[in-house]
Amino acid sequence: MIIKYWRLVLISLAIAFGLIACFSPPQKQVCIVAIAASLGDVMGEIQTEFEAIYPEMDIQANIAASGTLQRQIEQQAPLDVFASAALEPVENLVKQNLIQASAVRIFASNQLVLIQAADSLIKLNSLQDLAQSSIKKIAIGNPKTVPAGQYAVNALGRSPDLFNALQQSNKLVFGENVRQVLTYVLNRDVDAGFVYQTDILNQADVRVVEALETRLTGDIAYAIAPLRNAKNPEIAATFIEFVTSKKGQATLKKYGFAPPRD
Repeated sequence: MIIKYWRLVLISLAIAFGLIACFSPPQKQVCIVAIAASLGDVMGEIQTEFEAIYPEMDIQANIAASGTLQRQIEQQAPLDVFASAALEPVENLVKQNLIQASAVRIFASNQLVLIQAADSLIKLNSLQDLAQSSIKKIAIGNPKTVPAGQYAVNALGRSPDLFNALQQSNKLVFGENVRQVLTYVLNRDVDAGFVYQTDILNQADVRVVEALETRLTGDIAYAIAPLRNAKNPEIAATFIEFVTSKKGQATLKKYGFAPPRD
């Protein structure tokens, strides 16, 4: 009788676990996207929109400066997609055969702006005003890892005397990403800073000193591509198609991004 009892118990447990397995929701397919810091907000909304259409897919974000993300990919971090704030980090990965050149898509553009706190007592009107003795600190992204920092260096480099003066006087403060630069300006830790136009959308606490033309900064293009070693290449491709679709482009426009330049 005891043997029969335990046999019935084991059979019942097997049936119960079988039913649980049948009725448990299927495990979501995960896609990890390396996202440039300046894309953090808009990609958050795009992720929500994407998962509403594809509930079986789970997009997970890894947000950092584009150069930092490039290094992570070079070190074989488990990532599926790279959304960069510049083309150069993506091209570097193409050269290392970590991204296929034909898979790279340019999906947005932006503009660099020089800003200061709206209530600053020092009124700047242009880049040249940065040489004033009243300007003590200017924040830019670290040009080694932050595209916005490199774009700022490009613009400042158009006026060698100004750039040399800023370097010699140690006025430049380097941020880990463009959002940190904005924080420095908002906290009055610096007198001015270089960020993207999209970073100050609906931001009343800052004032735009000068919107920098492409001829000064170089083309600010955002690129996206799947990685060759992506664990979920199908999801990666589907997500990229969504970002570049009319729906994705509409969301990018909502956050102030412009379409890719011809």
